[in-house]
Amino acid sequence: MSERSLVVHQGALSAIETALGDATTAISTQVTELLEQVEALTPGWEESSESHLAHLEHQRKLRDGVTKLTEALDQVRGKVATYREDAREIEVENVAIVN
Repeated sequence: MSERSLVVHQGALSAIETALGDATTAISTQVTELLEQVEALTPGWEESSESHLAHLEHQRKLRDGVTKLTEALDQVRGKVATYREDAREIEVENVAIVN
């Protein structure tokens, strides 16, 4: 039976952390900008109309979904940071053992 191993590159984990942070920011920014564009295109919409209320409900659900998504991305980014730090500490220990 062959031994299993895992090779971890700290640089790759750092790149993943950065990409997750960038994705979180980009998603939030893009959705906010799109919702602002919709608002700009519908300035005369009767605020008490059923369609406007449905639109507001849809916006709320969309914002809630984006919040959940970005929170999940932040959690993954935090775990990746933990793994990166663990990998760094293990490498320092291994170098100390070899020296």
